[in-house]
Amino acid sequence: MPKVHIGVLGPLGVSVDGRTVAVPPGRRRRVLACLAVHRGRPVPVDSLIEAAWGEDLPHDPVAALHTVISRLRTVVGDAIAGAGPAGYVLDVPAEGVDAGEFEARLAGAEQAGPKGAAHLLEEALALWRGPAYAEVREAPFVMVEAMRLEGLRADATERLAALAVDAGDPVTAVGLTEALLAEEPFRERAIETLVTALYRDGRAADALAECRRYRARLADELGLDPAPTLRRLEQQVLGHDLPDAPPSRPPVWLDTSAAFIGREDELADLVAAVVRNRLTVVTGPGGVGKSRLAAEALPLLHDRLALPARVAELASVTPGGVALAVATSLGLRPDGVSGAAGAVVDRLEPRGGLLVIDNCEHVVDEVAVLARRLVTRCPDVRVLATSRRRLGVDHEQVVPLAPLAVPAADVRGSGLTASVRLLTHRVRRLAPTFALTPDNATEAEELCRRLDGLPLALELAAARVATRGLDEVLGSVEGFARDPVDGLEDVVAWSYRLLTPEQQALLSRLSVFVGDFTTEEVRGLVARLPGEHRDVGADLAELVESSLVSCHDRGRGIRYRLLMIVRAFATERLRDPDAVRVAHAGRVADVASGVARDWLHVDGAEIDGRLRAAAPEMVSAVRWALDAGRIDLAASIAADVASCMHWTPGVELSDLFIEAAERGAASPHPRLAAGVAAGAFFVVERGDLAGARRLAQAAVAMADGDEPALADLALAVAAMYGGDEVGTVHWFSRMARAPGLLVEASSSLALSACYHGDMVAARDHLEVALAAGACVADASSAFAHFAAGEIALAQDPARGAALLRQAAQEADRVGAEQVGRVARVALLAATTRHGAPEEAVHLASWLLADLAAKGAWPQLWTTLRLSAELLASRGRAAEAAFVLEATGVGQSAPPLVGEDVDRYAALTLDLGTRLGAPAVAGIRQLASATSRAHVVRRTEAVLREMTAPRSPSGAPPTMES
Repeated sequence: MPKVHIGVLGPLGVSVDGRTVAVPPGRRRRVLACLAVHRGRPVPVDSLIEAAWGEDLPHDPVAALHTVISRLRTVVGDAIAGAGPAGYVLDVPAEGVDAGEFEARLAGAEQAGPKGAAHLLEEALALWRGPAYAEVREAPFVMVEAMRLEGLRADATERLAALAVDAGDPVTAVGLTEALLAEEPFRERAIETLVTALYRDGRAADALAECRRYRARLADELGLDPAPTLRRLEQQVLGHDLPDAPPSRPPVWLDTSAAFIGREDELADLVAAVVRNRLTVVTGPGGVGKSRLAAEALPLLHDRLALPARVAELASVTPGGVALAVATSLGLRPDGVSGAAGAVVDRLEPRGGLLVIDNCEHVVDEVAVLARRLVTRCPDVRVLATSRRRLGVDHEQVVPLAPLAVPAADVRGSGLTASVRLLTHRVRRLAPTFALTPDNATEAEELCRRLDGLPLALELAAARVATRGLDEVLGSVEGFARDPVDGLEDVVAWSYRLLTPEQQALLSRLSVFVGDFTTEEVRGLVARLPGEHRDVGADLAELVESSLVSCHDRGRGIRYRLLMIVRAFATERLRDPDAVRVAHAGRVADVASGVARDWLHVDGAEIDGRLRAAAPEMVSAVRWALDAGRIDLAASIAADVASCMHWTPGVELSDLFIEAAERGAASPHPRLAAGVAAGAFFVVERGDLAGARRLAQAAVAMADGDEPALADLALAVAAMYGGDEVGTVHWFSRMARAPGLLVEASSSLALSACYHGDMVAARDHLEVALAAGACVADASSAFAHFAAGEIALAQDPARGAALLRQAAQEADRVGAEQVGRVARVALLAATTRHGAPEEAVHLASWLLADLAAKGAWPQLWTTLRLSAELLASRGRAAEAAFVLEATGVGQSAPPLVGEDVDRYAALTLDLGTRLGAPAVAGIRQLASATSRAHVVRRTEAVLREMTAPRSPSGAPPTMES
């Protein structure tokens, strides 16, 4: 039977076998909604008639209902079944309605631990696309159910926020509770969570202000006092007596569930070294356990140093990509001014942190350059690196790691030696009845000596001992090299030889994956290879049992990966590299085209998740395609990704897309046109208007009559950024004719008209965008609401601000980062200029911290300028002048345009009059000598101070910033 899925957590939606189908508006949708409310239970005919027609009944209601049901069945098939006198029933499983999926995840969260519960709650909330039963929520037959679901949604949000606080992530908790309280301001549990999160984020003044603001609102509107728990919390915040947050967990990048044996002294030495030194490097041969030692040290260092920790894994990084990999690990998207290394310094210089850089040996010179810059520029940063050799940086502290101690050849019964203990423990994990006895101790000791005490070699050997016994394994390792590195390669080769030919082939093919992978991804890869039709699940399980493939579950399902040394070994033995690379790239292209196909119809959060998960493999596939001369394949992936509007690929991936476009433009062909146009779009987003026009025009010229809409988009954005109103209207109007892009084009036309003062045209274009918005991607809907907010600000600032908040929340949910940023910056402008200074102060503080964390400098500069306006309006003339001068000298600050030119010229003149020429000159000098990262931190501190309660004398109390 076809698989039917009904969506009610938002506008009513129906899919059959994964394909979206349309249910015309009117009675059919109302009847289907009524059946969905009672899924699995018969609904009487009279109830369905009332749902369809209300009091305006047709001549023959029963016959008319039969007609409606019949037409519905043409859409959903036999999912609607007759139930005799009892009526009709929607016969789909619980997961056949998204509300059922939602409640199943909530139930699972009740039984799961904190990490699993948080993951399930995130999944549950991601199912929502708007209000429950949005289009009929006021109808009597659905009202109670819609309210119940909305209540469960609010409860889930509260619990997820509380879990975020407990996990040491107060920023996430603040975002969740603020959004919830905007809709339901009297949820005291959410207030308590928000206050606690603000306090634990170092924002004690904001936490206290939130308590007092709620107390006043409660008294004014309801005549009540806060609950006793909230009153006690307020006193704890006031007295800086709130209990410390539970220790947050530092990032985990390795599976550390197996016992850590024989490294107690080395662990203590490493922790002490990192505490004392700015740069520490753990060195040693491959397989000796450098990464595991760093992973074990990380929680201890997190507690000792009280610094936020991040891990950059370099195992799959190619030369030239170190700084970008580290920036990405910090959540940054570097701009074109300071580059990736500069973005890392900007992020860490004012805030500090513990940065672990793992597997450096193949890019050691690049790591050395970055490490030297960090220890020179960032006084509160500790760097811990792992490498087979030292970096060669002045003052680095080297912690050499030797293999585990092995038994002396002339001593028997040394079962307490570290290597023997490790071997025994790992065998017992697979064969619990194994024990070290007088009969087998000699063989175990000799095996440890043969393997030189290398932990990875012992792990691989233990997997074989568990199934073959000590005698057989010991006999098979005769003649291994005595050099630790060569010995480890011998062990990998030995374990490889014990595999079947099919398992060996699979292991070598897995080396094509650059990151983690799933069983389904492996199956998809193998299925594309010529002559391969077997299921690889059993072979993959054997590779895991042999410790050649590791697996982990970090809340997102089982995923697999290869250790770097196993990957290198497997790559060398790949017998069909061209076919495997073609299959991998083809698989990636299928994923990209599938996402592009689903973009208009599938929940935006799912689209975002699929693109993020596929991004590392996309980088690998596109790089291979370019190296292999398969420009068509690279261009195809680029076009599919770019068609998912408002999803922003990482810098590395967009660089490759741009390279594909440049090479496609140099060798024009109609099938490359869409990819070249995609490259033009990525170029224009970086501010290169001339380059974007050149590539877009090349795409149009090679399109052979079927011009790609992305070329129109790139030309339109270039015209908008360049102040060309006529060109903007022309190109966006052309783009509006493309299937699925009417909302994007009309929203952009509305924004352009608004920015040029033509509000009549702006509203006309917006009306078109909103009218077409019911059948567009979630990211496009968020963009339309952003445009609506900008336009509404002119006549109704309160409504405009509400629309901007809605746009930002929608954008956050679906990963449309750019929309979320511009919506919040626009909201800051609205609250600053339209009499909401308290909200503006809080929003500016949040934006500065969030945008700095992401390295989003174009929006950061705009936020700083708005902060200068805000500071000036609150009587902080000197601070306002400092911020404004800093934006004037900032190398990456975008130029002022439109009304802002006169606005900031007037503000500069006003501040000069207030302060006097000498003071302004001194402020300008100070601003010129202050790094942009410290400008942000200074502005954050001033804004936080403005929210602090003042003493009777008017001076702010002493508080930590």
